[in-house]
Amino acid sequence: MNNLNIRKNKRGLMTLFIYAIINNNDKKWGDKMKYKLCLFDFDYTLADATMPITECFKHTFSTMELEGYDRDKTIKTIGMTLDDAFKALTGIEDEVKIKELVDIYREKSDEITVENTVLFEDTLDTLKKLKEDNIKVGIVSSRMGTRIIKILNHLDCYNYIDYVIGYENVSTHKPDPEGLNTAIEYFNCDKKEVLYIGDSYIDAKAAESAGIDFVAVTTGTTSKEEFEKYNHIKIAERLSKLIDVI
Repeated sequence: MNNLNIRKNKRGLMTLFIYAIINNNDKKWGDKMKYKLCLFDFDYTLADATMPITECFKHTFSTMELEGYDRDKTIKTIGMTLDDAFKALTGIEDEVKIKELVDIYREKSDEITVENTVLFEDTLDTLKKLKEDNIKVGIVSSRMGTRIIKILNHLDCYNYIDYVIGYENVSTHKPDPEGLNTAIEYFNCDKKEVLYIGDSYIDAKAAESAGIDFVAVTTGTTSKEEFEKYNHIKIAERLSKLIDVI
């Protein structure tokens, strides 16, 4: 090989090297990143509402003179619909009685939930980062969507959320994928471009049923060992770690 060809090859390699750097840097922009849509669960994923949730259950048990209220067992139901949570905690299956329990719970929740729900310490920075990267953000939760919006407004972060799907917006609830599929349709995204983030095995099952990638956060009651049983691309100890896979 003569000197001319060597110089040409060096220039070609340098061009490829520069292109690789530029292309890698471009990944910080939403249209160059793997995911264009991040969907989140709410309770124990973005926010901690342990105090108001447990107080509402305690109030409902007391009002209906039910025995056996257990705070630890109650916390483990967070992520379920209220109907399923009350069935699990009371053993009651009668739908009329369950509705009465849910109504009492929600009346108390109207009084105390918004003011007593807090974001996790890295939630706001994570949402800001996604917004800066032009990634759309939605919430798919078993909690009432109207309540979520009130909480987000109270915490001054609703402007970082593009869409909320709550209990009242779907006919079947997680782990059924209806909520996730509804959000994906709303944003008109390919499922390969969608990431779901949640703290519960229920979220993992929902993502699996929807056929989308899932990041588990161990900020709730589901352990890392339990999450290992389900499809996931990452198990993180805090929300901000999801940025590593975006």
